[in-house]
Amino acid sequence: MSFLLTVVMAAILWLPALATAAPETPRIAATNWSVAETLIALGITPYAVADISSYNDWVQSPAIPAETLDMGLRDQPNLELLAQNPPDLLISSALFSRDNERLSRMMPVRLIDNFSSGRPYYEATVAMTREIARVSDTTDRAALLIRRTRRILESAAVALENADTPVYVIQFSDSQHVRVFGEGGMVDTIIQKTPLENAWAGPTNAWGFASISLDRLAARPDAHIVIIKPFPRSVGTELSRNRIWQHLPAVREGRVSEIEPVWLFGGLLSLQRLTESLVGALARH
Repeated sequence: MSFLLTVVMAAILWLPALATAAPETPRIAATNWSVAETLIALGITPYAVADISSYNDWVQSPAIPAETLDMGLRDQPNLELLAQNPPDLLISSALFSRDNERLSRMMPVRLIDNFSSGRPYYEATVAMTREIARVSDTTDRAALLIRRTRRILESAAVALENADTPVYVIQFSDSQHVRVFGEGGMVDTIIQKTPLENAWAGPTNAWGFASISLDRLAARPDAHIVIIKPFPRSVGTELSRNRIWQHLPAVREGRVSEIEPVWLFGGLLSLQRLTESLVGALARH
C-alpha cells in the first residue's frame, strides 16, 4: 500500500513539470488582415495586428481579441513597439513588405499571403491557410476550416440553382464611383462555383475589381446590385439624393441589396461570410 502511495505522489509531483514542458503556441504578429483573420479562425490569438481600428470597420469578423496589440499602420508598423518585446514570428505580405529588412533584424519575418503567388484566389487562399497552420501547429484545424469552406460553397450552389438575374457586386469609393468585382478574387470564386452570372464582364486589376463611375452600372439594366458596406464618409445617407444612383434601373425597380462588411481580399472565413451573405441577398430573387 505504501508503495502505491509513493507512486501516486511521484506522479502528482511530476504533473507541474510536464505542464511546464509543454510547447507554447508561438506569439505571431500579422501586418496582413487576411493572416490575422486566418490565425483567429485557427484558434490562435495574434500577438499583434496592424491597424485594428480599420480592421474593425472593413473586416469586422472575426473580432480581434482584446489582448492583441495594435502594431500601427499596415504599411508602417510600429518598430519601437515591436522591438520592446518582439514576437516569435511576424507574418508580412508582399504589399506591406517595405520594412521587412529592418523588422527581420528584430524578429523572424515570413511573407505569407494569398495575392502574390500568381495562383487563382481560392487555390492561393487554401495554400495560405495551410502555410499559416504549419507555422502555428494547427494543421488539423486548417483541414476543418478548408472542408467547411467547401461545404458552404457547395450549399450555395444548390441554394442559387434558380438564380437567373446577373449581379453586380460593388463597394462605394465615393458618391460617384464604385469598385465593381469581376474576374479574379473572392467574388469571382463564388461566381465560378455557383450558377450566378456576374454582370461585370470588363477588365479587373490584380485584386479582382475595376474602379468605375456609377453610370456604368446601367449597362446591364436587368442586373441586381449588391452593395458591400461600409459606405465611405456620408455616401450611404446621400444615396437618396444621388441622381445618377436613383436613375439606375436596379435602383428604380428595387433590385438592390446591402450586406455587412466583408474583407474581400481576406481568407477562407471571409469567403464563407461573403458566400452566405450573397445567398441571403440573392436566393429569394
